[in-house]
Amino acid sequence: MPQVLPGAHRVCMMGAMTPAFSLLALRNRPLLVAGLLGLATFLVFLPSVSCDFVNWDDDCYVYDNPLVLGGLSAEGVRGACTDVVLCCWAPLTLLSYQLDSTLFGTKPAGYHLTNVLLHAAAIATLYVALVRMTAAPGRTAAAILLFSIHPLRVESVAWIAERKDVLSVLLLGITLITYEAYCRSPCVTRYLAVCVAMAAGLLAKATLVTVPALLLLLDYWPLGRLTLPGLGPGAPGDGATARYPPRPWNAVLAEKLPLLAISAVFIVITFTTQQAAIQPTDELPLLSARLPNAVHATAWYVWKTFWPTELRAYYRHPGIAGWPLPAMAASVATLVALSAAAIGMRKKSSFVAVGLAWFAISLSPVIGIVAQQGGQAHADRYSYVPHIGLMIAVVWTAAAAIQPLQLPSWVPLALLTAVTTVLAVADQRQIATWKDSATLWNRVITLDPRIALAHCKLGLALEDHGQSEAAAAHYAQSLAADPAWLPARNNLAAILIERGEITEARPHVERALRGERDPLTFINLGMLLMAEGNPAGAAAAAREAIKIDPTNASACFLHGRTLTAQNLLEQAIVAYQQVVRLDPDHFQARNNLANLFARLRRFDEAIPLYRSIIARDPQADVARRNLAAALQEQARGATRDSRPLP
Repeated sequence: MPQVLPGAHRVCMMGAMTPAFSLLALRNRPLLVAGLLGLATFLVFLPSVSCDFVNWDDDCYVYDNPLVLGGLSAEGVRGACTDVVLCCWAPLTLLSYQLDSTLFGTKPAGYHLTNVLLHAAAIATLYVALVRMTAAPGRTAAAILLFSIHPLRVESVAWIAERKDVLSVLLLGITLITYEAYCRSPCVTRYLAVCVAMAAGLLAKATLVTVPALLLLLDYWPLGRLTLPGLGPGAPGDGATARYPPRPWNAVLAEKLPLLAISAVFIVITFTTQQAAIQPTDELPLLSARLPNAVHATAWYVWKTFWPTELRAYYRHPGIAGWPLPAMAASVATLVALSAAAIGMRKKSSFVAVGLAWFAISLSPVIGIVAQQGGQAHADRYSYVPHIGLMIAVVWTAAAAIQPLQLPSWVPLALLTAVTTVLAVADQRQIATWKDSATLWNRVITLDPRIALAHCKLGLALEDHGQSEAAAAHYAQSLAADPAWLPARNNLAAILIERGEITEARPHVERALRGERDPLTFINLGMLLMAEGNPAGAAAAAREAIKIDPTNASACFLHGRTLTAQNLLEQAIVAYQQVVRLDPDHFQARNNLANLFARLRRFDEAIPLYRSIIARDPQADVARRNLAAALQEQARGATRDSRPLP
């Protein structure tokens, strides 16, 4: 038998053990792994920084929101704590936008970067919390990695208006970290930290009202603090249960009562603020519309976990018509199979029951049974918190299935690498659909051309690029999909009025007047009456628009025009001054206001206004001509005034 030199033997052994030693080193350094997971997440979603704002809620939350554009200030903080945007009260989210405004102004890249950073930080905190609870660093890392870069995350990260998601899940991760510390060594201070972290998460997004129930699940598995009647404790080996002293079930429930009280407060606030957005039950009845859609939507999230294709920003609710029978049958079969798995494995594999229960419970606020908002059947962003539990169930189940096979350690790593690579590539394609408004809505229309909202939003994007003809065509398609879609009717009427097609515009305006009260409806009516030579009637319509929305600069501008047409110049000045206060960049209002001052020979007020227009826009030729005329008239008046009296 040939001899082996001691030195050579040592080299071979070291070479064979180095990879294992490196992995072991990572397993024992949770903060390093958390940082690596956060970095990987950041790099995958970094391309979204090149995306623009989109005309779906980004305007209300950011680029048309004076409260945000004013940046961080004492007044801004007060406004963030009191303002309700799109029926949502989310003070911390608004404050984060104000911070972005202070740092980045109106550049969308900064807001996107913050979303990416918050998502990466959320991933890091979730890993730290769950690895401490489960004492299973490999499985936890795999579950969190797959969760973090799944294409269903793209909407929450790439959509600036969904800052609520990434910020709230970061705070959820912090809540879980504080709760793990409390469970390991209970004390009042640590419990208060849990309450504060949870309340902060709710101030970012109210869907975290399910956190008390989620913590109760974690008490059973992996913490092992709770023994349920008929189930016993969580299965041994699923976590380091010895680190967490078990407590009677009634004591565990009692410690959730303050957290439930916090959730109850936010439930009341949410129902109060979102009344206007909730669909009436007569339009979407519970048994014939909401419940069937909830069943289909729940199954849809499961299907898209494994096959995330044809994702888009908007999925049309089928309404009373319901989903086709094959789709409903597949949905019911999916939920029955998952329920059977959870029940059948509840003792031996507690992670399945807990993961699926987490998925179902955290999905309940957005499933549309109690309160259906808007016309969406489901949404990618709604899976953000629920997917955490689903990924835990999937990864732990896969690991348990692979373990008896005694495969080499590189095989699971290779499989995980292959899956994450596919998901990362899919992410890049999905991020590209959020490039701008036109790209976003073209994607939706390509996959479902019967969505009124998508055609209307695409029309707005085309108008912004001066393509009014194409915009009008999409407004018409929006009305073909839903004749009651008021924004499309108002926008189409506005284009027709601007073209001078008064006869064609009138039926749209009259139909819009029979719908809900909208400022643009009355603005269009005023424009119509002005074109027909009825400035008094137009003024009344403008006042009605202002009554509905006193902050509508377009309504105030129309009011100024109607007052000018009636030669009520002093009142018109007040109207235009209001426009300038509401929209300092409204050059036409500034110009009209300056013209009125000049007409009344108030040149000391007219000339600075003309100059302010030119300073903002050096190419403003009309303002230059008006300024020259005003200076000339001012000089003539000064000459006349300087002549000696006869």
